[in-house]
Amino acid sequence: MGEIHHIEVVHKLIDVLDTLGIPYAIGGSLASSAYGPMRFTQDADITVQPFPSLAEEFYHRVKDEFYVSEQAMRQALSTRGSFNVIHFETSFKIDLFVQGSSEFDQQLLARSRMVRLAEAGPRECRVVSPEDIILLKLRWFRETEGTSEHQWGDVLEVLAVQKHALDYGYLTRWAERIGLQELLNRALAEASI
Repeated sequence: MGEIHHIEVVHKLIDVLDTLGIPYAIGGSLASSAYGPMRFTQDADITVQPFPSLAEEFYHRVKDEFYVSEQAMRQALSTRGSFNVIHFETSFKIDLFVQGSSEFDQQLLARSRMVRLAEAGPRECRVVSPEDIILLKLRWFRETEGTSEHQWGDVLEVLAVQKHALDYGYLTRWAERIGLQELLNRALAEASI
């Protein structure tokens, strides 16, 4: 299954989020591909604002096209955790991360941008900012104790492609606040920025 088909599956879920008025922002490899070179991804990551009052309606709108555990969804909404939905026809998985309560997590949706996920994509959708995808991927790289080369590679590619458009003050400020300054400095040096 090609990348464009994955994007179509993501748009099916985004249509539900938009219809219900649930704020979201795409992250992960789809976001880094939107700001850097396109790469094949096995799944998609979407951050969503908590939606406990819409949980039942969300479940009923997606359950015919996606596998979703209603119990896992409700638990994620109550703990600000994550749950996934899997498209029946393609087996493509989308991880939904309920927006955390930290200051950094709270601003992810506010700073998101309207971006087309692929040149042939059907339309624009909300994607976390390039600065935030760098920080999120650095955080994930740290949490995997530096073993995820995909995350590191994504950071370097976004830095290379977006180097003239990035808000370096924002990047540095948040890297310091969430303990990523050393990793950010290393990435900037490797990207020759």
